[in-house]
Amino acid sequence: MPPLPEAATGAGIEAEAEAEAGAGTGAEAPPESRGGALPSVILVLTTVSGMVDAISFLGLGKVFTGMMTGNVIVLGFAFGGVPGYSEPGPVVAVVCFVAGVALAGRGERLAERHGGRCWFPWALTTEAAFLTAATALAWLAPLSAPAVRDTVTGLLALAMGVRCATIRRLAVPDLVVTFGLTGALIGLVQDPGGGRHGGRRAARRLGVILALGLGAAFGAALTEYAGVRWSLLCATAVVVAIATVAGFRGRSPRER
Repeated sequence: MPPLPEAATGAGIEAEAEAEAGAGTGAEAPPESRGGALPSVILVLTTVSGMVDAISFLGLGKVFTGMMTGNVIVLGFAFGGVPGYSEPGPVVAVVCFVAGVALAGRGERLAERHGGRCWFPWALTTEAAFLTAATALAWLAPLSAPAVRDTVTGLLALAMGVRCATIRRLAVPDLVVTFGLTGALIGLVQDPGGGRHGGRRAARRLGVILALGLGAAFGAALTEYAGVRWSLLCATAVVVAIATVAGFRGRSPRER
């Protein structure tokens, strides 16, 4: 059986991330790194991000578990005395999101002690674990209970914190922060196609916008017609599948 292409493996994604990061700092990326698996993986994860935020806002009480800018606005409404915005969910989400970012940073430092080649699959696995825990709790306990709802919110925010820190660390040009919708819009309009790789950059920016929007639409439809539990199960299944493939293909033949 012929060997898998390096770009399809966890190690290949790692190497591609390093090449893309170099491109973002002015170094020339090799041709094989310009259209590999990593941008597609990030866009799929961005779609899931839109799903999760739609599910949390519509099903967990006007809270965002990934887009922290939204939570700041919601907290502003609460401090302004707007009825219906006094729930602690946004505070829980912000605190747990920050904890997820810190956890991702800690995992990266630990991975660097082992050569730095396992941190991306580790981050995906950690995110998948938090999403699985949130989904399991949503299925096993009543979401009408405030404590349960806030715990699910916290677990989702932890997962999204790990996600955002990981994407930022990958440093793929124009896909650095998949929640940076405003920045993507500005870049798309202000610098639509200039430079040597302008077309690819514009496509990535547009991809972030479309992925986040389509994910939110899909998550909203699922929450409306299937409920929070099935919606979370769907989002979690996608991330678990990506984490499983990245983890397995990132192993050496001796480890399999």
